[in-house]
Amino acid sequence: MPWSASWVTIRLVNPLDMLVSRLPDGTVRTDAETLRERAIDSWALALLRRIRGDELPVPAAVVFPASTEEVATILTWASQTFTAVIPRGGGSGVCGGAQAAAGSVVLDLSRMNRITDVDLVSQVAHVEAGVRGDQLEEALAGHGLTVGLYPQSIAISTVGGWIAASSAGQASTGFGAIEDVLLGLTAVLPEGEILRCKPVPRSAAGPDLRRLLVGSEGTLAVVTEATLACRARPAGWDWLAFAFPSFAALAGGLRQAVRAQAGAAVIRGYDETDAQLSFGALGHAGGCVGLLGFPAGLPGLAARKQAAGEALQQAGASGELGARYGEHWWQHRNDAVQTYAQIMGPGRAFGSGVVVDTFEVAGLWSAVPKLYASIREALAAHAQAVGCHLSHLYPSGSSLYFTFLVSGTDDRDAEARYLAAWDQAVRSCAAVGGTITHHHGVGRLKAGYLPAELGETGVEVLRRIKAALDPAGVMNPRVLLP
Repeated sequence: MPWSASWVTIRLVNPLDMLVSRLPDGTVRTDAETLRERAIDSWALALLRRIRGDELPVPAAVVFPASTEEVATILTWASQTFTAVIPRGGGSGVCGGAQAAAGSVVLDLSRMNRITDVDLVSQVAHVEAGVRGDQLEEALAGHGLTVGLYPQSIAISTVGGWIAASSAGQASTGFGAIEDVLLGLTAVLPEGEILRCKPVPRSAAGPDLRRLLVGSEGTLAVVTEATLACRARPAGWDWLAFAFPSFAALAGGLRQAVRAQAGAAVIRGYDETDAQLSFGALGHAGGCVGLLGFPAGLPGLAARKQAAGEALQQAGASGELGARYGEHWWQHRNDAVQTYAQIMGPGRAFGSGVVVDTFEVAGLWSAVPKLYASIREALAAHAQAVGCHLSHLYPSGSSLYFTFLVSGTDDRDAEARYLAAWDQAVRSCAAVGGTITHHHGVGRLKAGYLPAELGETGVEVLRRIKAALDPAGVMNPRVLLP
């Protein structure tokens, strides 16, 4: 048969040796330390399992490509040898989207970290997918620019990861999410073909292939390069903060603040628990907190702040709290990353049997109060503490970002409680009509719930796309699709 000779060759030659021979020296790593480091991402359950000593699957190798062409070589080899490929950016994902499987190859893009050009006329940045967020912002600051995508994980996440997980930053209300700033990309398809979507502000040339890859979590292709829209970097921030007597009043007030279109780029709202956690150091006296941040120097800033403040007061704000709330938040906005590492990492700051995680959903404004009440109740049935804040707001609705802490008699009991909390919370979200993720993605954690989210027809559409692009089924198996 015509295929038999090549098949025999593949069977007789160690597939990994074949890969090594096709790439520059040092691209393929198989040392135990590298394999262990890249075997998981930042998913709470993976961290818990590792810290209690479970034997977690490790990859056969970690590959560090330095160019789009090298990624194409790797994926061509993977499809030929039916080797699973786990694309990896900064490893900051919290849903298990970058978990190695036995015999798999982790495709680590950290060496592809070049900012290849900043077009000052168009105000766009051309970057490789392994560029970290803080690295990108530092480079753009020298030109007085920003992408405006400020995820909490900005120092440990990459542009490729932002695209893969459909990321949104803390100023998304004013500056947009990743799909709003992504103008063009280069991606490698599973059989090694290179897809180039030219950078343009908008195109009607058929379905948007850029959007197809946003949120695909490495299951359809590997994004290797991107062009991102930039804007003038704010010289600073002006803040408004108001107290609210209840979550319902808070949600109503911030809804009106968004619709006032006063120019706030950051709008956030904290329930009583989250407000105490976030602002207790300021002597916060209790109640909910609404926070608005305006880029300093915005034309007509005083009138804009007055209009936003009036909208909040008319909706039931009980008093102004002062700019120090915003200043404190901005200074400490990413502290939770370190706190999470302290609790879930080797130090186990809260001791064994404790898991802390987040659950971010979104819904229309008419559903927001019901989403808050039902999900909070579902999590509280299994968790010792539950807080929530509105983190990304739109004229039609908002995300709700829950933080919850589960405590069990030991780590195995904590895992069971954690999974039960997730299950009940996801079902509560679906019952009220919310989406089970706003910007963290699906990963392995939520894949089983996708049929309820998209419907069986929706999942089947994704399966058909996956089968067409990845007939060998090598791209990030068990992620996204159930």
